[in-house]
Amino acid sequence: MIVDNLLAMKDSTPQHIAIIMDGNRRWAANHNLSEIDGHRKGMETLVETAEEIEKLGVKYLTVYALSTENFQRRGGDEIGGLLSLINEGAKKYLPRLKEARIRLSVFGDLESLPLLTRSVIKQVENELKFGKTGVLSVALNYGARSEILRAAAKVATSKGEFTEEEFAKELYSKDIPDPDLLIRTGGMKRLSNFLLWQLSYSEIYFTNTLWPDFDKKELAKAIEFFRESKRNFGR
Repeated sequence: MIVDNLLAMKDSTPQHIAIIMDGNRRWAANHNLSEIDGHRKGMETLVETAEEIEKLGVKYLTVYALSTENFQRRGGDEIGGLLSLINEGAKKYLPRLKEARIRLSVFGDLESLPLLTRSVIKQVENELKFGKTGVLSVALNYGARSEILRAAAKVATSKGEFTEEEFAKELYSKDIPDPDLLIRTGGMKRLSNFLLWQLSYSEIYFTNTLWPDFDKKELAKAIEFFRESKRNFGR
C-alpha cells in the first residue's frame, strides 16, 4: 500500500537519494556465508534499488560502495574479492541497467585501483552514457575529506573567486544536485566520511535493516519519512 501511494505521489518524492550501504558482512555471517557472498547479495540489492527508484520518480541515486579507509585497511583478499565483483557485476547487470535507461557514474580515487578495474568501470560507464531515466553514482575508494581538500586546492590555484559556487564546481558531484535524503542501513548512526559537503541540508534516515535485506518496502518507508519531514535548510 505504501509503495502504491508513493507511485501516485511522485511530486513529493526526493529528487536525489544517497545511501550508505552497510551490513553486507553481518548479513553473510547471519546466513553462514562468506563475506564476498554478502557483498554479492549487496550488489544485487543495489541494482534492484536503482530499478525501483526509477519507478518512483527519483532521478539520482548515489551510493557508498567502498571508502578509502576500508580500501586501505581491510584485508587484501576481501578488497580483491570486492574489485573482482565489479567485473562480475558488469557482465551480469549491464543489460538490466541499460534496459532501465540508467546512466552510471563512478567517482573517488580511481587512480589507486587496478588497471583492469578502471578499464571495466570506463567500459560500463560508456555503455550506459545515453541513459536518460536516472543517474546511478557509485562512490568507490572515496573519502569526503579528501574530496573537499581536492576541490579547495583546485579553487585556490585557479583565478576564480573562492565561493561556495566555485567550490561546488570542483566536487565529484558537480553535475548533479545535492542529496535530498540520506539513507543508512545496518543500524549505525554516522556519516562515515561520505558526502560531507553535499549532505549539509539532507534529511537523514537510519534503519536497522542490513543492506542485502533492503527492499522496495524499506525504500518506501524511507521516502515516506522524507515526505513527512519539514526541511528548513539550516534555518
